[in-house]
Amino acid sequence: MNERDLTPDESNKIKVRLAARTLLVFITLCFLLVTCAGANSTMELKVGVYPNEPLISQDQNGTAIGLYAEILESVASKEGWDLNYVPGTLEQCYQMLDNDSIDIIPAVPYIQTEQHYILTSEAPYTDWGIVYTYKGSGISSMNDLSGKRIAHVNDIFYENFNASPGNSNISYSFISAGSYIEIFELLENKETDAGIVSRSYGEVYENQFDLEKIPFVISPTDMVFALSENTDPEIAKQIDADIALMIRENGTIHYMQENIDTSKNEESLSTWESPSWLKFSVGIGGGLLLIFVILSITLKNKVEEKTYELNSKNRELEVEIRERKIVEEKLKQYSLELKDSNELKDLFTDILRHDLINPATVIKGYVEFLIEVENEPRKKEAMEAIERNNNKLIELIENAAHLAKLDNMDDMTFETLDLKEIIEEVINHLMPKFEEKNMTINFNPSGNYPADVNTTIEDVFSNLISNAIKYSPSGTSINIDIKDIDDTWEITISDEGEGIPDKDKPFVFDRFKRVHKVNIKGTGLGLAIVKRIVDLHEGSVEVFDRTDREGTTFKVTLQKTKV
Repeated sequence: MNERDLTPDESNKIKVRLAARTLLVFITLCFLLVTCAGANSTMELKVGVYPNEPLISQDQNGTAIGLYAEILESVASKEGWDLNYVPGTLEQCYQMLDNDSIDIIPAVPYIQTEQHYILTSEAPYTDWGIVYTYKGSGISSMNDLSGKRIAHVNDIFYENFNASPGNSNISYSFISAGSYIEIFELLENKETDAGIVSRSYGEVYENQFDLEKIPFVISPTDMVFALSENTDPEIAKQIDADIALMIRENGTIHYMQENIDTSKNEESLSTWESPSWLKFSVGIGGGLLLIFVILSITLKNKVEEKTYELNSKNRELEVEIRERKIVEEKLKQYSLELKDSNELKDLFTDILRHDLINPATVIKGYVEFLIEVENEPRKKEAMEAIERNNNKLIELIENAAHLAKLDNMDDMTFETLDLKEIIEEVINHLMPKFEEKNMTINFNPSGNYPADVNTTIEDVFSNLISNAIKYSPSGTSINIDIKDIDDTWEITISDEGEGIPDKDKPFVFDRFKRVHKVNIKGTGLGLAIVKRIVDLHEGSVEVFDRTDREGTTFKVTLQKTKV
């Protein structure tokens, strides 16, 4: 039958059906295109960047650099975010955050009173203010600053220093500078007597100038990310979750867990089954268009991926070059100071024992008193934050002084002591911590275990048992055993924690080496102290996984009393 054999009604019906099918094919193509475009869309976040080198800043090309830029780039890559950096001063960034012009500011102080921002809880870095002066200035303590010129930038360290009640009766002459590097230049030219600089900046650039530090710490502050109150709170939670899985080694951010289960996503994928006539129509009329769209999207994603990889490599190379220059400068400085190293160690230890621990202890006493008498919740919360950071500072000072003293010792005096009695005394001292986590301790010695040891051996067992408590879940047990092996005693301390990865075990006794997650509390000196004390006893300390269950075992080997 040809078109001439059709009646007008039949011809009209055929035209309507053809038009309907053509419209359906067009709608289907539009739906597929929208679906493909939506599947590849990403969340765009505007990030404020202000000069706070080396934590966050921009290079000459306008690229965000620094520790916090690396962390945020790593999180964004993992979560599929598109970051758009907006430069400005810190004050301008806060203003943009208030009016929702940006979503995030990296590397800002954790100030709990500013509740109109969303602050992340994970702190990759703790910063504080340091006071510098030029060599030969005659300034060696805070009391010497009375009537002196002090250079500063408008940061939290200057604000807290200026607002300190202890400084209200001391006259200072403040000089406002535009940057930390300008402060160092003013000091080198003796155009100011002292300057307040952040610890993070000073550690990188102080060796480029002939300056001295005053043993004084200003406002230790956790540096976090601030988000607009209108930003999705889940973004802050995701940043915290990703930071908790990060580790920073050799200037590069890594994730400690790379295995991601994608089976659920694969199971959730479904296919759309169309009628046979529509498949034929799409294949003939829209196949070439779909292929072109898919290839375009694929190529676009590949280009973006390769561009991101190249930018990441460039940033890594810039960081590596900068760090190598810093290392070279430090090596030159160390070679000049090597002859006087023992004298400098003694001086540093004395400063830790006296000039640092005394004011920190005074702060502790006053803060404890103020917490007891303060009734206003916001002020009490701020004081508790001061107390918490001050306690961390005291612990760091005490451990550093202890380790410095041990490093200067070549030998020590020994006496015959019973290891059983030493361990039992440590357990009794730590019993409140056991009860707090509802944990049990299994230590059933039989007989006596005499060994020629120094009283510092108690610090070894105190550190190891405290760590076992800290890294074990509530309600678990800690097992302690002493074995008689030839001429030695082998003491093992086993916990039921998550264990230590094999790649990290060789480094657990290195000082300041953080082989755990970035949010683990501690000074990074405890196991270094353990290793040094055991070495002075001509013993050994090892770490390995438990064989009977998940957990970690530390083994200390000590010589028996010589008959």
